[in-house]
Amino acid sequence: MRFQYAGAIVLLGLMTLGACSAPPPKEGRSRDANTPAGKLGQAAYKASVEVGKAGKVIGQKLDTAAHNAHEGWKEAARKDQNKKQSQ
Repeated sequence: MRFQYAGAIVLLGLMTLGACSAPPPKEGRSRDANTPAGKLGQAAYKASVEVGKAGKVIGQKLDTAAHNAHEGWKEAARKDQNKKQSQ
């Protein structure tokens, strides 16, 4: 279930970053920043930056969780091996 949320966040971030990747022409940049569309674009950019940061944090947490799970599986295998040897 968590992987679905993480995937949705990453997908949303990539779509947002893709939409914001083309820079506007220099002559209209300052004039367009004060229009409602310019303000919406600034908000979308800020949201995409936050989504990128959240995606990075989620990726790190998933990496840590996968590492811990792998270590747990190795420990369980060692315990099972010790049980078999002692019997």
